[in-house]
Amino acid sequence: MRDGCFLYVSDRGLARWILTRRGYVAITFGHVIVFAIEPTPLLWRHELVHVEQYERYGLAFLPLYLLLYARHGYSAHPFEREAVIRSRLET
Repeated sequence: MRDGCFLYVSDRGLARWILTRRGYVAITFGHVIVFAIEPTPLLWRHELVHVEQYERYGLAFLPLYLLLYARHGYSAHPFEREAVIRSRLET
């Protein structure tokens, strides 16, 4: 547990394979954050922004995330852009 979230680092196995195959380092589901590597402070802050987004949008978060991903891709995704900006501001 860290900052009210369950942190899981998957250094092997299915979770790591799925994340790294897609080029990702982490995925957040509510207050559960799965990392393929030990998170740096910047990565941790980034994922905490996604936790806040889950709190803001509730059950609509995942379908909304996927819809925006289909429209904008990853780098221009509004949720990802917010997470990048806010995680860097909090350094």
